[in-house]
Amino acid sequence: MSLPTPERVAAARWFGGKAGTVGTVEVEDRLDLGDGAALSILLVDGDRYVWSEGAAASALLRPGSDLQRGRWRFRGEGVTPGPLGERPIGLDQSNTSYVVGERLVVKLYRRIWPGVHPEVELGRYLTETAGLECVPAFAGSLHWDGHAVALVQEYVPGEDGWTWGAAAVRAGAVADIHRLGAASLRLHEALRAYGSRPAAGPDLLAWRTAAGAQLEHALAVVPEEVGAELRALRPRIEAELDQLGSPSAAVELQRLHGDFHIGQVLRSAGGRLVVVDLEGEPTRPLAERSKPGPALRDVAAMLRSFDHLARHVAHDLDPGCDVDAWIDRARAEYLTAYGPVDERLLRALEVEKECYEFTYAAAFLPEWMYAPVGGMRWLMERDG
Repeated sequence: MSLPTPERVAAARWFGGKAGTVGTVEVEDRLDLGDGAALSILLVDGDRYVWSEGAAASALLRPGSDLQRGRWRFRGEGVTPGPLGERPIGLDQSNTSYVVGERLVVKLYRRIWPGVHPEVELGRYLTETAGLECVPAFAGSLHWDGHAVALVQEYVPGEDGWTWGAAAVRAGAVADIHRLGAASLRLHEALRAYGSRPAAGPDLLAWRTAAGAQLEHALAVVPEEVGAELRALRPRIEAELDQLGSPSAAVELQRLHGDFHIGQVLRSAGGRLVVVDLEGEPTRPLAERSKPGPALRDVAAMLRSFDHLARHVAHDLDPGCDVDAWIDRARAEYLTAYGPVDERLLRALEVEKECYEFTYAAAFLPEWMYAPVGGMRWLMERDG
């Protein structure tokens, strides 16, 4: 047994407390999967995390595995991975995913909460009821005492959105962005069919209040020079956020993707666009991630990601690339395919999202701070 020490937990890529230090680590429960593979539930300074040892992902799917032990429960959908063997994929900041048997993906949730996990819930619905082709097919899930520990779903070989998207920026291409707009509409229509309700006054007030608190948090955690720029823009940002409380038309609330950006969109060799990671923003509690919201919140997040993608290209790959022109074209193509929107509400949601990106960069990726800085400048240079 490889004991998870505070130092090892703090050094893990997925650990959410990177800005501080780890005090205590306690192993609350452990699932021995054989051949050196195991999963443990850790209490890290009172928060629950999942620690893995050995080839745990493939061991979960091994024929004959007994995963109905103690507080552990596996809910499979006729999982047949074929020849076992696993390899990690992606560079997720919050979870860890493995391809097993080149047919399935096992996604280990590292920070876990009790309750219904949105990715498990929505993955099952979109596969079994909506029959949506633009999401991976749901294949099962592992739970510990009412906490989702792992998701099993179809493996879709292809390029991640940052890769194919960066190539599109450099080529000035937007055809796949247009197709993504249409896929986003289909996803939102399916999620709306899962249940919706009109937004009421308290909803609008809550949005504005939360956006204001988020701006305050951003100002408190960003580097000094970034904070100075944000404080100078604060009156304009506040005015933009005020639009959250007064949309120009009635707003329907529904389930959302919740962490929608181009990096969440795979493109297969055959051109299929597949939206992944339907878990919402993984740093937030499950109840908050499952709250219904306006579909435009997802749209705003996707549009912001086009901006960040382009700035990544200019910053790291091709400094001479005309990224502003690509951003304009990509936005136009996406929105044309998606359909009519409340432009005032969309803009307010984009400003709100950009404020969040400052807090995310400060907590997880300080080297990424240039992206929200450039994105907020772009927004403020355009009056909407």
